[in-house]
Amino acid sequence: MSDLTSLKLFVRAAECGSLSEAARMSNLAIAAASRRIANLEHRYNVKLFQRSRQGMALTGAGQACLANARAVLDHAQAMDAEMADFAGGVRGTVRVQTCPSAIIQFLPADLAAYADERPDVRLDLAENVSSDIVENLISEKGDLGIIIEGTQTYQLETLPYRHDRLALLAPLGTLGDRKSILFAEVQDRDFVGLLQATALTRTLMTETAKADRKLRLRMQVRSFDGVCRMVEAGFGLGVLPDIAARGFARSMRLDVVPLADDWAHRSMLICFAQGAMSSRITKSLAEHLSACAADGISSYPWPQAMRSPVDRA
Repeated sequence: MSDLTSLKLFVRAAECGSLSEAARMSNLAIAAASRRIANLEHRYNVKLFQRSRQGMALTGAGQACLANARAVLDHAQAMDAEMADFAGGVRGTVRVQTCPSAIIQFLPADLAAYADERPDVRLDLAENVSSDIVENLISEKGDLGIIIEGTQTYQLETLPYRHDRLALLAPLGTLGDRKSILFAEVQDRDFVGLLQATALTRTLMTETAKADRKLRLRMQVRSFDGVCRMVEAGFGLGVLPDIAARGFARSMRLDVVPLADDWAHRSMLICFAQGAMSSRITKSLAEHLSACAADGISSYPWPQAMRSPVDRA
């Protein structure tokens, strides 16, 4: 293994195309920097750079070395960060992957409660679609996931998490005083939706297909906020979790009406690989989240500015 100083120097030289500039950035004399690059080339018995008056260009071997050098430096940086956590009293890290519906409704408050109880645990949170979360947990790119029930989980273990209900969004005044609505009443209208990889969009496409129709997705966006803004602007109807939709609607001109269909009542699952429960920290987080769901701890705490006068009272 080459020393990290030489690898950092090599990466900088490759990125800026100048050994003198790389030496300056590394606080090395140009002669010392040149020796380090020469030692790398001698160690691997390859030529890493083509040198010319215009500067330094990577050879084929240099390109391969660059990718590996960056990976080594990234791992070293991650190890430094993790060891710094332990030095500061942190006992471990749980890599959590969550679907958008959980992070916009329930998960922040539930994780905050866990963090209060376990300040010695670092939580690394990433948002992803349910199917990708499953793949990432299987390939050990995460420790614990929150997904929409119905997603293929393969060999993953699961625990129950929370439930939500889907609602229809429309520009303000469109739905009148409706208290609920069936999806069949509006399935022939234009819709604004999330990307097709999301469980929500796949559900809507499946339900319209059951009626021998095709979901008319006029526009696809990446976020709940994007759906709300495009619906407010009149590009189509939308479907989102009721709690999230009402949170956004308090600052937008939107009608929000719960869907009366059975499939609009959804469940979420905590999922993890069998080996993940050998980690006491991961197990403690999974048990905490499952207990939060069982106790019915309040959902996402929307900021005061987004609450109605009734909510503030």
